[in-house]
This record gives sequence, C-alpha cells and structure tokens, in this order.
Amino acid sequence: MRIGVLGGAALLLAAGLNASPVMTTQAHAAYGPCNTAVKRTDGLAVNNYYTVPARTGNGLNCYMQWQTGSVNAVKALQTAIIRCYSGTYAADRIRATGGADGTYGTGTVDAVEWLQANRLGVSADGVYGPTTRQKMLWPDYYRDPDDGSVQFIMCYNPPF
Repeated sequence: MRIGVLGGAALLLAAGLNASPVMTTQAHAAYGPCNTAVKRTDGLAVNNYYTVPARTGNGLNCYMQWQTGSVNAVKALQTAIIRCYSGTYAADRIRATGGADGTYGTGTVDAVEWLQANRLGVSADGVYGPTTRQKMLWPDYYRDPDDGSVQFIMCYNPPF
C-alpha cells in the first residue's frame, strides 16, 4: 500500500514538474527580461544599425514573454516582425492587435510562436530569447552622417 501511494505521489510530482510554467521561467532567469532596446552594427557598414531588444548589463541575452519586456524592447521586436516578415500571419497578427505598441500581449505571443514554428525552426513557445533572436531577420537602417536622416535598407540576420 505504501509503495503504491509513494509511486502515485512520485508520478504526480514528476508530471507537475514537467508541465509547470515555473520550469520555463527558471530557464530564462539567467538572462532576465529585456528592459531596453539597443542599436547594434554588424561591423560591415559604418552608418548602418539594427535595433534589438536587450538587457542592461547582459547585452542581447534577455527574454520576453506574456506581459514582460520594456516598451522599447517589445517595440523593437514587433517592428522587426512587421518589417521583416510582412505578409505572414505573424506580421498580420501584430498589426491586428495594436501594431508595434510595446505590449507583449496575446498578439505578440501568437506572432512569435508562429515565427518560431514556421520560419525560425526553434521551439515554438511564444517566448522571445537568445535562440529566437539569433534566428530572426532584423531591419537594417542607414543613418546619413550629413543630415541624420534614417532610411530602412533591408532585413538581414546579422552576426550578433
């Protein structure tokens, strides 16, 4: 009898640990949520840059999921999806749920999950993190050094 109860308890505990949302949160705890957006260059073009979600003191290694991330970080992600994946379900979903509004809500979760499953080849969990960042295309902007004007060039997967 005791063995049956212990076995059942162990099974429930194991099932709870495998399905727990805490597991995902702990995996991202090493990075912390994205709390800013930074301009990065790929080192090839001096006046070109990409705007990417980041974490102060931790560089580009950060995560965002439902209702996390600063407004600037989420906007950088949403803008990249709209510009670089235009015409896809992901871009349409973000447009339909407020556009690049800086809120990591259901539209952004759905868009990221769709991209992960259909374009990036990574685990489709709707969570933005280092693996998703490395696989994504990002808008490349050119800032004219003479007048400061900014122009969108094209989407790339930069080496950062």
